[in-house]
Amino acid sequence: MAKSKIIKELANNSISLDVALSRLFIIASDIGNDELQQWAECELHGYGKNMLPEYRYAKNTVFKYSGINGSYKVTDAPLPLLEIMKTEDPATFYLPIPDGIRTIEGFVNNPTPNEVGRDLTWAASMVLKMSGIQCYSIKQIVPLNIFEGVLNTVKMLLMKIFIKLDKTYGCLDDLDIDTDSISPEEVAATNTTINKYIYVDNSVNIGDKNKLEGSGILGGGKGHG
Repeated sequence: MAKSKIIKELANNSISLDVALSRLFIIASDIGNDELQQWAECELHGYGKNMLPEYRYAKNTVFKYSGINGSYKVTDAPLPLLEIMKTEDPATFYLPIPDGIRTIEGFVNNPTPNEVGRDLTWAASMVLKMSGIQCYSIKQIVPLNIFEGVLNTVKMLLMKIFIKLDKTYGCLDDLDIDTDSISPEEVAATNTTINKYIYVDNSVNIGDKNKLEGSGILGGGKGHG
């Protein structure tokens, strides 16, 4: 059986995730899947103060500092912050990425992306106490591959969702889902399966130091669908 066009477009990277999510938002409304519709909307416009899925946290980040180490003055030198602050919960340094998907796509596709991260100079006194390193500034930098990972995860989730919808409802190209020919039990079962896809990772509560007050890490706040 021929697959829906949107599945092929996603597989061939000939459609943006932004457009695919917009189509999914409409389909989710037709099949009465509020959880799926909310996920699509958050991915489109940004998560704001909603709880983030785990794949939207940057965990493997880079720490840099400027200051004095012994008798040397350094600028943007690597800082083993997690090793120094052994008593701190590592989740304190998970960096949330709540931006809308279009903002992330634009950043990744920029041939000269800016360095992205946040200021952690609040930790300078603890670093001095535990290591003797005097920091004038501390930065947490998110490597580009972290943002690429978010896009790849969302793409894979979309493909799994559309394949499941295609198997249940047939061709999705017209965005006109016929639920009347499907039993309520099958509709419910399909929705349950899809929701397990998007919530397979436990959401992570944002700690006080990780709250972005609804803004995005990439500086654009919410993305635009």
